[in-house]
Amino acid sequence: MKTYRKCMQARLAIFMTLFVLSMGTTVAYAQAEEAKNVQTLQEELEEISGTIVDAVTKEPIAGVRVEALGNNRYTAMTKADGCFTIKVPEHVASLYISTPGYESVIIKARQKKDIMVTLYDESFSSYVENGFDVASVSEATFDMAKSTTLETELQKQLGAQVRTINRSGTVGIGGLMMMQGINSINTSVQPLIVLNGVVQDLQDGYSAIHDGFFNNTLAAIDVNDIEKITVLNNATSIYGARGANGVILIDTKRGHSMATRIDAQAFASFTMKPRLPQMMNAEQYRIYANELVGSYGYSSEYIKGLPFLSDDQSKYYYKTYHNETDWADYVYQNAWAQNYRVNVQGGDEVAMYNFSLGFSDGESTVKSNDFNRLNIRFNTDVSLAKNLTTRFDIAYSRISRDLRDDGIREDLTAGPVVSPGFLALIKSPFLSPYTYNNSGQLTGAYSGADTFAPGSNNSYANPLTIFEYGNGNNKNNQEYTVFDVTIAPELTLGKGWAISTLFNYTLHRTSEKYFRPMTGTPNFYIINLGLSQNEVRSFFSKEEAIYNDTRVTWDKKMGSHNIHVIGGFRFSNFAYDSNLASCHNTGNDKLPDVKSSYSYAKTDGAYDVWRNMSYYANVDYNFRNKYYLQGGLAAETSSRFGRDTAEGIKLAGVCWGIFPSLQAGWLASSESFFNVDFIDYLKLTAGIDWSGNDNISNSAAFCYHENVQYSSKAMGLILGNIENQSIQWETTRRLNAGLDLQAFNNRLRLNGNFFYNVTNNLLTLKELDPLAGLEYVWSNGGALQNVGAYVNANVRVLNTKNWKWEVGASVGTYKNVVTELPDQTIFKSEKDGDLRGHVTEIYDGTVLTAVGQSAGVFFGYETDGVFATTADAWDDTKGEKGDWRLYTEDVKTGVLTPFEAGDVKFVDQNNDGKINEYDRVVIGNPNPDIYGNINTNLIYKNFSLNATFNYSLGNDVYNYQRALLESGSSFYNQTVAMTNRWRVEGHETDIPRATYGDPKGNNRFSDRWIEDGSYIRLKDVTLSYKVPVSASWLQGLTVWCAGSNLLTFSKYLGSDPEFSFSNNVLYQGIDNGLLGQSRSFHLGVKINL
Repeated sequence: MKTYRKCMQARLAIFMTLFVLSMGTTVAYAQAEEAKNVQTLQEELEEISGTIVDAVTKEPIAGVRVEALGNNRYTAMTKADGCFTIKVPEHVASLYISTPGYESVIIKARQKKDIMVTLYDESFSSYVENGFDVASVSEATFDMAKSTTLETELQKQLGAQVRTINRSGTVGIGGLMMMQGINSINTSVQPLIVLNGVVQDLQDGYSAIHDGFFNNTLAAIDVNDIEKITVLNNATSIYGARGANGVILIDTKRGHSMATRIDAQAFASFTMKPRLPQMMNAEQYRIYANELVGSYGYSSEYIKGLPFLSDDQSKYYYKTYHNETDWADYVYQNAWAQNYRVNVQGGDEVAMYNFSLGFSDGESTVKSNDFNRLNIRFNTDVSLAKNLTTRFDIAYSRISRDLRDDGIREDLTAGPVVSPGFLALIKSPFLSPYTYNNSGQLTGAYSGADTFAPGSNNSYANPLTIFEYGNGNNKNNQEYTVFDVTIAPELTLGKGWAISTLFNYTLHRTSEKYFRPMTGTPNFYIINLGLSQNEVRSFFSKEEAIYNDTRVTWDKKMGSHNIHVIGGFRFSNFAYDSNLASCHNTGNDKLPDVKSSYSYAKTDGAYDVWRNMSYYANVDYNFRNKYYLQGGLAAETSSRFGRDTAEGIKLAGVCWGIFPSLQAGWLASSESFFNVDFIDYLKLTAGIDWSGNDNISNSAAFCYHENVQYSSKAMGLILGNIENQSIQWETTRRLNAGLDLQAFNNRLRLNGNFFYNVTNNLLTLKELDPLAGLEYVWSNGGALQNVGAYVNANVRVLNTKNWKWEVGASVGTYKNVVTELPDQTIFKSEKDGDLRGHVTEIYDGTVLTAVGQSAGVFFGYETDGVFATTADAWDDTKGEKGDWRLYTEDVKTGVLTPFEAGDVKFVDQNNDGKINEYDRVVIGNPNPDIYGNINTNLIYKNFSLNATFNYSLGNDVYNYQRALLESGSSFYNQTVAMTNRWRVEGHETDIPRATYGDPKGNNRFSDRWIEDGSYIRLKDVTLSYKVPVSASWLQGLTVWCAGSNLLTFSKYLGSDPEFSFSNNVLYQGIDNGLLGQSRSFHLGVKINL
């Protein structure tokens, strides 16, 4: 590994030297050629006249700028009567019209009748800019944003272009973003994030030590610091092996005004408790627990002697087991948050600056999960000399959290349940969180873990003790800081030539502490470890990133021809270092430190270094700003690649991926023959591009060993990976076609994009022979495709002096199909045919990846109710005396056990009388049919009312939380639906009997737990008022109030139909009980000085 890194460094130095020399030679040669061939072109100019008026009053507008599209050499201004006259050459086909306070438009330069242009004021959405995007590009801007992270704001504005799934209701947890379907199976599908020109590492391959928590690096960005977000759905080839999932460009605010401007904003938020399942009350649960104990096989005398079943009030323990406790009242809370932001910008002819300071402090609706963030950013643009400028940016963010586990861990045998949110549901309601004294009076002392239920590991913690004794500086908290500095000089060489370079250094530091107290939590026997009384974990990580992007640009206008060329070199170096230490049984709750003397002490960590290096070029050509062509090419190598890949080229001892792109566009509305009166603007685009995904383990190509603990005492090494020098990037090829249309005097805008993506060389985990010492190894193999489209529509419905109303909607859809897989296993299915692929066991469910199916479909059993009577479960036609209709077959022993009255009636797909793996079928698909937004903006004078809905329709959900809360097989409290469980012969119901341990598999993965996850949600409603001000020192004052997640329309039985706890698509649509989003209300003020 060290030798490889030294070789990479040497090659980098050689490439850098050659690149600088070649670019310098090219620039010098081009300047010399320009000097020889300079000649003055005498162009014949044509005079074009027209009038520009206000869309409401029809009054002329003075001072409007009229210029040739993409060429400011030909410019005119309207006079007091709104008239303009502009002289342009024959090759100018379109005019760009703009003025402050109004939305810009693009019109055809030569029309058969007098040009009459109407402009809408800037309160409406902007449709066009002075240029032409050949690629599918979408933009979002932010003003008075209420969200803590940008994912939520993207969901509101670009819900069809970027399918965003918020992870949970935890403050700042962010969301999973996907563009143009699912382009990978085993790696992250998150798009590439580029912040101010710097490629970001989202660290989504590293997990946190608190269950249900995700360290969202994007939470370090203050949404109100963002000036614009640009989404690239295609033409991402210049981002090489990292652009396959799409690219999101984030530009933070910069100084634009020499006059000093100060914007201040403050707002407070109130969030209500989330929606929760309705659980059994004390008496309902007591009856249920009695049935469970009866299914143990204990004697009736033993059962009668259990304290929680006694109704004798004279017993000293009577009050202990006769309470009516809603544990959710002690765990959940209405939460408050406060946010303050100040932004200052200004400058002079030499330098412009933008300074911002932000502070956010918020509670979670689960207690002891608070969020605190500080943001500081200083962006400058400095003119160092006549032709030399530089950008200097520096930023610092700090996030501090209190944390507790959230949701349900995947392996419930790995430790006791200590997630307060889950404990609030499963704890017995006849218990109290506080103890009783000898006089039978309730005290303020916390009760311990419950002990009423027989059996092993059936004791559950008191969530209040987790809050109390898990609180402290070194207990259950996280601090995440980001520091980055960028310097980006640019030298203008003249004759259209310029050279620029960007250097960035970014430091990420994460410190996370975990503490499970012994007070109030049960002792738990952990398999392969031993008895655990409490647990301490300490995690620290540091990532240093160095990034450079050097490029040469050349712009040339030659009559009807316009050329823009970029050639560049990009290099990034990421060094990630982490340490994890843990131990058990510290002796008390006042010692949260990790020591080797404590039980089961363990240390682990990682040191990952990976580098990317690429050369890229992009050429934009247009003829008369009417016909556009864009070609791009990138060659990229990475330390993640092997040295003997099947694709790419081998050069200087490493393999380079080659990623080309070709896009074309046509501004059809500028054609002389285009005379469709109701269409004002029509743009058509199409293209094809290749891009890659290298999001795998940084050491996937190499052999290495990793730490392992033996007998909970000694540390050793085991084989961690087998060398695979053929490992390479996934390759996604995209075909796209787009349309952008404005019609009916610019009242309607319709834009959309169709895509067909094929991903080859899927990064998969190949199963190995057990003798290899490893279960899996990374390899390339398989393919999948995505076909889909998105469409956006905006209508300016009403436009009068006092009233303005705009309505918009977006819809996205994709069809994802796996077309090829390595190492296929054949799964026989009478309903679906032979399914070739592999399965992944996740949260007691089975996710299938098979050829011909969508990625990550649910694979289980179909059900047909519950056997109400013994006669229903018996088949008289089988054999001479009849037989049971169905048997469950033990996978290991083959023993058959009949399904009787009160058991689930599974569908016997092959009619062999046995319910086993051959009866599994596809029972659900987590991918939606359609998704998107609906929004409206109504303005009356200084009042503005904006509302946004987001929706997802046709997606299925595996409700794992309900599978536990309606299992009828454990001492977890159950939902009230379980009061309708089968209890007596003849009871008609769809819920089976309660039986401890579920010996017959009534709760196996089936369509009982698959639900329709479709929803329509009123995501945001904002009412604002611009206060009329006349003071010279006060430029503007806006007060506003808002509500988020106000209404949700869904049939889903879980807390929230929108959730995501992993960036891996195989976990998509699995609800593990994370904190749900809930209603919140905001009140704020914005001041412009």
